[in-house]
Order: sequence, then C-alpha cells, then structure tokens
Amino acid sequence: MTIPKMDKAMRLLVALDRTPMSSVQLAAVTGYGRATVVRLVAELRDLGCKIESQRGAGGEYELRDWGVFDSARVKRYLKDSS
Repeated sequence: MTIPKMDKAMRLLVALDRTPMSSVQLAAVTGYGRATVVRLVAELRDLGCKIESQRGAGGEYELRDWGVFDSARVKRYLKDSS
C-alpha cells in the first residue's frame, strides 16, 4: 500500500539527503511544483525532521536530521516501490 503524499515527502527527503537544494532545484529534481515542495518541507518539519533553510535569493534547504524516519528504510522502500 502506498500513500501518495507520504511517498512524495519521502522522495523529497532522499533528494535533500544528497545535497542542500533550493525549492526550485527540489521541484526540478522531484518533478513536484515549487508550492508542493514548500508545503512538504513544512509538513516534514512538523513531523520532527530538521530541515534548515537560508533566506533570500538562492536560499537552500538542508536536511540535518531525518526525525521520525529511518533513512535506510525510506531509501529501501523507495527502491523497492520503483
């Protein structure tokens, strides 16, 4: 069973785990709209993920802590569901 919104959030976490990115870059990498990226980041923060951001033009999000998610399990899940 998959939950589309949760799958999107997990894909965003994996993308951020690789390197800090702006919302525009995350939108390009994930294929989501920029507004969706911003909303997912806010929701992931509410779940305890530590995602820091720099304000201003070119500001980037940086994943510091996966919070309630186990990075290895998320990556394995996404690999298996592809």
